Amino acid sequence: MSFSDKFRSQPFDKKRLEAFSDGVFAIVMTLLVLELKLPHIADPSDPHKVWAAIVEVMPVFFSWVVSFFFVALIWLHHHSILKMSTASDYGTMWINTFLLFFICLLPFPTKMMGEYPMSPIIVMIWGLMFSAATFMVTWFYYYNVKHYLSPAYDKKQTMKNVRFSVFGGPTIYTIAALLAFVSVYVSYVIYALVPLLYILPLDKEMEGAKQP
Repeated sequence: MSFSDKFRSQPFDKKRLEAFSDGVFAIVMTLLVLELKLPHIADPSDPHKVWAAIVEVMPVFFSWVVSFFFVALIWLHHHSILKMSTASDYGTMWINTFLLFFICLLPFPTKMMGEYPMSPIIVMIWGLMFSAATFMVTWFYYYNVKHYLSPAYDKKQTMKNVRFSVFGGPTIYTIAALLAFVSVYVSYVIYALVPLLYILPLDKEMEGAKQP
């Protein structure tokens, strides 16, 4: 028995894996919003000072918005993948654990980006964290499609969608992260736009679903 087969030979409760993951996603999304703090305003009755405080906190707000919806979309994909799967094993569990590892790390670079929005290396780290998380969710997708895809779906078509995912999120986020040394604004635009590609993650999978 190969090393990978040993993981597959040990079943793991899919409902428990999903319930635990949902809890982690919820906690991370809550932690992200805790970074939204308005700076002290000496004279709240002065609209100029209020506006200056709001402008000062805008990088933090932007980083929160992008990270929040990024985590929300990862959670949506995670839910969809498990819905397409018939079972899970220890391989599924460990891939899922590494995915949650990068999701839990996300508040740290998000906070750094909010405080130092013009630092190319910090903007790059933020993007690489996105890339790592999307890579793990793509691996999670691949593993489940390869071993546990429901008969209701066409495996060949779904595997095409897996390959698209590999060259989608992880690749684009990595390129955007490296572009931070050219222009942090270019990186910001890409970070904000990539999630739009994944708003409806079930579209392509449902096209390949077999009719009962």
